[in-house]
Amino acid sequence: MRIPRREYLLNGKTIILRSPEPEDAQTFLDVRIKTSEESYNMARYPEEMVNPIENIPPMLTLTLQSDNEFLIGAFDGDKMIGCVGVAKYGTHIKYRHKLGLGISILKDYCNGGLGTAMMEYAVESAKQTDIEQLLLGVYDDNERAQHLYKKMGFVEWGREPRAFKHKDDTYHDEIQMVLMLK
Repeated sequence: MRIPRREYLLNGKTIILRSPEPEDAQTFLDVRIKTSEESYNMARYPEEMVNPIENIPPMLTLTLQSDNEFLIGAFDGDKMIGCVGVAKYGTHIKYRHKLGLGISILKDYCNGGLGTAMMEYAVESAKQTDIEQLLLGVYDDNERAQHLYKKMGFVEWGREPRAFKHKDDTYHDEIQMVLMLK
C-alpha cells in the first residue's frame, strides 16, 4: 500500500514521511542495521540483517502493491532515519483480519515526537484498510515505547516470559499489545 507523502517538523528540520520506494533500498537496509546496533530492543542483532540488498527493491515493490501491508519511512533528505512497518501476522484465512506493527528510529532523531507522528500516521493508514487489529510486541523494560503505544490506544493482552535471550544469557519478557481498529 502506498502511503502519501507527509511533512513533519523536527527541531526546525523538515522530515518527510512516505512509502519507501525500490530506489531507497540501501538507506532502508542502513537504518535497519543501525537501529539494531543502537538498541537491544530490536528483534535482531545487526549481523542478522543478512537480507542481500538485491532482495530489498522487490520486497518494497510488493509492499507498495499490497492492499493492507505498508511501510512508512521517515526521511531527512535522502536518508531514511526511521521506519514503521505494518505486515501480515500470518497467511492463513483466520489471521487475515490482523497485522503486526514494528517501528524503529535512529537514536539521533529520538525525543522530538517523531515516533508519535509515525505511529499516528500508521494507525490512520491502517484504519483505511479492512484490517481489524494491529498487534505488536515490546520489551518489558522499554517504558518509553510502552507509553507511546498506550498513547496510540494499544492495550496489553499478554506477556511472554523470557521471550528474548541475549548473547550474554540474560532474558527479557515481551509484552504483547493490540489496537482494535474495528
